[in-house]
Amino acid sequence: MSGMNHWADLQEALNCLRERTPKQAGPVVEERVLAAFRARRRRFRQVRARWAGAAACVAVAVGWLWIRPGAPSIQKPPGPEAAYYAGTAGFVVLPYAESGVPMEEAVIVRVNLRPSELGSLGVPVALAHGDLSIRADLLVGQDGIARAIRFVE
Repeated sequence: MSGMNHWADLQEALNCLRERTPKQAGPVVEERVLAAFRARRRRFRQVRARWAGAAACVAVAVGWLWIRPGAPSIQKPPGPEAAYYAGTAGFVVLPYAESGVPMEEAVIVRVNLRPSELGSLGVPVALAHGDLSIRADLLVGQDGIARAIRFVE
C-alpha cells in the first residue's frame, strides 16, 4: 500500500478491507452487548422503584400530618411557676403576673370584687353586674403580687 497515490488505489484498498472483515459480530459479542443493555435496564428500574417508594412515603407522611387531629394546647405561663399553675385548676393567669420572683410559696385569698375592680386587675368583664360583688380566689405570690384569679360561684 505504499504506492497509493491515487484515489482509485485508495478505493480498491477500502473495498478489499471491507470484504475481509466480518459483516456481523460473533455470538459472543452479541451476548455481551445484550447483557450490558439488560443490566442497565435493571438498574434504571431499581432507581425508578426507589424514587417511587420515597415519593409514596413522603405523600403518606404529609397526608398523616394534614389529617391527624391537633393536640390540645395547654396554656402555661413561661418560667418556673409553670409547674405550680399546672396543679391549680381553674385559675386564669393575670396579664401582669410575670414577676422576677419565682413562685415558691403562694397563698390563695378569697375576695369579693366589684366588676370595676376586675378591670383594674386586667380581667375584661361586662358591666352588666352593676354593683353586685363577685367572689373570686386570688393566687398571690410571696412578693405580694396577684398572679392568677379563679371565680367562685
